[in-house]
Amino acid sequence: MISLQPIRKFFLTMILTIMLAITIAFDFGTANSWAATTAPAAHIATMNRGSAFSKNVEGKVQEAIGNITGDPQDQIMGKAKQVESQVRNAAEDVKDNVELQGRTKAVTKNMEGKAQEAIGNMTGNRKDQVVGKAKQVESQARNAVEDVKDSVRDQLN
Repeated sequence: MISLQPIRKFFLTMILTIMLAITIAFDFGTANSWAATTAPAAHIATMNRGSAFSKNVEGKVQEAIGNITGDPQDQIMGKAKQVESQVRNAAEDVKDNVELQGRTKAVTKNMEGKAQEAIGNMTGNRKDQVVGKAKQVESQARNAVEDVKDSVRDQLN
């Protein structure tokens, strides 16, 4: 006699997987939804963020299966995968902030140089003009260094 339990469990797992994928992908209009995070170029999709997202989905599905079947090991492993996903995303956030600091310093130095050059032009102070131009050149050099870092990083990823 064929047992219907494995067939029922398979279909239940498939339905839950599809429902979770839809819920996670669209998250019903919250700010953390997939659509909200991909709209502007605030976060550039990287392989690490993609793997963190997939790990989160995998963890939620495994936890849901554990909840349905009553298997505590699946529940714990699902939660562990979700925590791993959060750690990966936090690491990517730190990387994004570090990348911005170099660019921010370059923009700040450029604005500072332009202001000092303008003051030198208004007062006729040759030293302020030269120092202002030097700061602008330093800003361009910092941007060039950041461009090289980005291209190397792109080549490695």
